[in-house]
Amino acid sequence: MEAIEIALENFLERIPGYSQVARNIARGLHQAVLKGGKPVRRLADLLHGTWLGHPLHPVLTDVTIGAWLYASLMDMVALVTRSKQVEQAADTLAAIGVASAVPTALAGATDYSGIKRGAAPLAVLHALMNFEALLYYSASLFARRNGNRLQATILSELGMGTVLLSAYLGGTLVYKHRVGVNHAPKPSGPREWTPIMSETDLPESQPRRIDVEGAPVLLYRYGGTVYAIGAVCAHAGAPLEEGTFDDRCVQCPWHDSVYDLRDGSVVHGPSTFSQPAYRARILNGQIEIRLAEEGAGAGSS
Repeated sequence: MEAIEIALENFLERIPGYSQVARNIARGLHQAVLKGGKPVRRLADLLHGTWLGHPLHPVLTDVTIGAWLYASLMDMVALVTRSKQVEQAADTLAAIGVASAVPTALAGATDYSGIKRGAAPLAVLHALMNFEALLYYSASLFARRNGNRLQATILSELGMGTVLLSAYLGGTLVYKHRVGVNHAPKPSGPREWTPIMSETDLPESQPRRIDVEGAPVLLYRYGGTVYAIGAVCAHAGAPLEEGTFDDRCVQCPWHDSVYDLRDGSVVHGPSTFSQPAYRARILNGQIEIRLAEEGAGAGSS
């Protein structure tokens, strides 16, 4: 299957202009979110799933795909049994799938706005196949209302085949391109206060990246307080020390996720994962840090 995935992605790259258009669409959507002000960004955060702690899109796809799968299976059963109850159940499930496809698509488009460049071409194909499946099931609903069960069943089976192929591409985006997964390394320590540098080596408002027990750590001094969180953006692996700092927040340089330096929590998506958090203090002229306890904030002690 890996060979098929590679061949497919190579094919997409060879289509004139396709990959660039896919990336331009993602960038355009992302800029629209940023320019839309706080209301649009809050809506985007809702659709990303920042409140869930993981992406919302896969949760919604379970509803849509599940409803359509069982609708298609019941359509086949109804063809054999001629059961009106089974037909009604299939009709209801098909309608649920069509209705849930709308918020599912919105969540997917929102995630796409902050997608990695390399994954954008495959993501567009994934979206196009989902749209095709939606058309099949919408047409199937129309046929059901007109009493054409055979046509409705054929359309629903075509839709099911399309959505299963699209779901496979979705899995490729997650497991191969690591879209929607946590890119921040999970640190194991230090568990005790550990000196890492002289306080004179960290000027005010000058971010520093250091490695502590093999984990990258971002240090930032603001208002005399030292803050420390994981330096690798959880969304796509960007170096946060190259980001934009505003008050006690840092904005990722790649896709503009915003994190609170006090505890690593997500302020704005597209990231849905918090950054590893550390406690920091200045003692005897030395900056010391330790891993924050679960549920405890970062920042100076």
